[in-house]
Amino acid sequence: MRLSIFKITKTINQPLFYPVVLLLVGLAAYGILFFQPGFYWDDWESVYLYGLHNPGINFQYFYERPFSSFIYLIFFPITKMTPLLWLVISFFLRWFGVLGIYYTLDKVWPDRVSQNRWTGLLLFVFPAFLQQPIALCYSRHFTSFALLGFSLLFTVLAIRDHKRSWLWLSLSILFGLAQFFIIEYFVGLEILRPLIIWFTLRPQNLDEKKSALRKTLLMWAPFVIGLAIFFWWRFFELPILLVGLDKNNPELLITLLADKNNPADLLKSLTQTPITSIIKLIELALGDLKYLLVDVWIGRVLEGQFDFLQSKTAIFAWSAAISASVLAGLYITATSREVGNSPKESFPQILLLGFVAFLAGGIPYWANLRFIAENKWADRYALAPMVGAAILIVNIIDWMFRTRIQKQVFLSYLLIMSISVQVFNSNYYRRDWALQKSIYWQFAWRVPSLKAGSAILGTGTFTDKNLPFEAMYELNLLLEEQVKLIPNYGYFSIYELGAAQLSPNAPLSSPYMRSGEKFVGNSSQAIGMYFDQGGKGCVRLLDTVYSDDPDLAEKTRKIIPLSDINLVMMSNSPTAPDLAIFGPEPPHNWCYYFEKADLARQFQDWETIIEFSSIVESKALIPSKGIEYLPFIEAFAQMGNWAAAYDLSVSAEEITPRIGIALCNNWNRFVGISGDQMKDIYLLKAREQFCENLD
Repeated sequence: MRLSIFKITKTINQPLFYPVVLLLVGLAAYGILFFQPGFYWDDWESVYLYGLHNPGINFQYFYERPFSSFIYLIFFPITKMTPLLWLVISFFLRWFGVLGIYYTLDKVWPDRVSQNRWTGLLLFVFPAFLQQPIALCYSRHFTSFALLGFSLLFTVLAIRDHKRSWLWLSLSILFGLAQFFIIEYFVGLEILRPLIIWFTLRPQNLDEKKSALRKTLLMWAPFVIGLAIFFWWRFFELPILLVGLDKNNPELLITLLADKNNPADLLKSLTQTPITSIIKLIELALGDLKYLLVDVWIGRVLEGQFDFLQSKTAIFAWSAAISASVLAGLYITATSREVGNSPKESFPQILLLGFVAFLAGGIPYWANLRFIAENKWADRYALAPMVGAAILIVNIIDWMFRTRIQKQVFLSYLLIMSISVQVFNSNYYRRDWALQKSIYWQFAWRVPSLKAGSAILGTGTFTDKNLPFEAMYELNLLLEEQVKLIPNYGYFSIYELGAAQLSPNAPLSSPYMRSGEKFVGNSSQAIGMYFDQGGKGCVRLLDTVYSDDPDLAEKTRKIIPLSDINLVMMSNSPTAPDLAIFGPEPPHNWCYYFEKADLARQFQDWETIIEFSSIVESKALIPSKGIEYLPFIEAFAQMGNWAAAYDLSVSAEEITPRIGIALCNNWNRFVGISGDQMKDIYLLKAREQFCENLD
């Protein structure tokens, strides 16, 4: 027994055991995603990019960050479009980045081993950033983050390991310069390097300080040169290449401080109203500092998570969070006992580093008048400043509390809250992906083929973790075996179209890839697409049959006259959704039979609809919206089974009591169907049931 305890103690005290603990904490926070990985938000741009099978397009597409293309060129052959692989890669890239930061802190301040370990744990699951599931898109960011972390670590090793100093410094320069050019999110954190060099050298007297200053500047010089080259290229040469502006333009510095998506409004205004601009910068910085240190813990962390007895997800989230946090806390306590209280002289150093990291990480965003809590996608701006925030939080708590047990308990509590937030968030993304897949497959069932050049007019974004712009990628991937640079199909949210564009024969032009390609179409060659973002009901192509659906918003009704479902064509070999992208075909539930019945209604294939009705009845499938019975009601009427048509209409009204006017108008359409005396009897009954009580 004593020998076993000795072996365990020896194992957990190994320097490489901390990465295992960090990995387990990350899996507790994000592991639920591995069971149902998917694509979200800007992931779809890269999914489509891969589908073009033209590597050269990468550089044209990522025109403002062309070097980030290399990340995809390296990973695409390995991962293809398998969301699980992208999730794993993004997860481990972030893990590597956190390890780089942790080992850097541990090499510089080995007397603060406990605090450094807590910093790494909180940084990995920091609740200010909730877009970890968007793995494909953020693989670039986390590659840059990993390069930064190990570049800083190699700088410290270059000072400590004199025999291999040249090797560590060479790697540090290589990694540091690479992270600049891949993506600029962490470029501000380069300012940490001279501080880290200085604190590693730890000069004591005046002569040592002079020598340390020379060495610091000398070691930092290659990075400063690289940074200068990056800024020259990013703010001068690249915009000139993109827009062809004159190099001799005296306003070039102000105009080209960033690309069109990052206008650097604050920096421009410094030349006009410097005092106001500086005040604005301070306000943004203080607001984000308060958000990261206080608001995120009071707000996001506490949102609806204490009702843990009412939700399986909550029980799982809290169980995973508590288990991982307790184990991490016990590990840190057991392996940090010999350290004792941290020397007071190191506290100002680490505090300064944390504060500088926060400021340096945030300035690129504040310069564009952006802030972390700006909108639901803006938490990506936290990626760089939360490095400093994690350092500050851990070390301020260490300073505030007296005893080791108080510090560990409070930090464990923060870790529990952070993990639980990430579990809830991961599960939210997981459900969103399930809804996305449902919409994509329903559309594929309903639209086996669509006339090239058609526009799809939809009711907003498909899900909460999507954008209308991304829908163009998704629908083209669904409709085409081989997607094209200039797409055959365009998607337009009706909420982003003006009244003129919702009239016949109106030109529709949607910016396509950031390379500038566009879909060009016309409102007279369009289909209307209705879906409920909450997942209630089935995807529908709109036509006059559904005009009186009470669930349709007024603006949605306006696209019904434009919706030409005859653009949908049958195909002997319809394009099946790519299983690697859209997942396996879902079980054939109600919506499958509705989509197939609605498609058959378009082609007046009434016998097929009746067959589907028998299958639906045998499986006891019913819709969540009564309007979805309309194809089946019409099929029964067309086949002369008026009793079944009437009974199904009554069932539809029972599901959706407000559907009377839609049923009334559809039965009025049935007047033109040939029939016998039973037709007249049930037409009368239908009018009495659905028409006479209308307001």
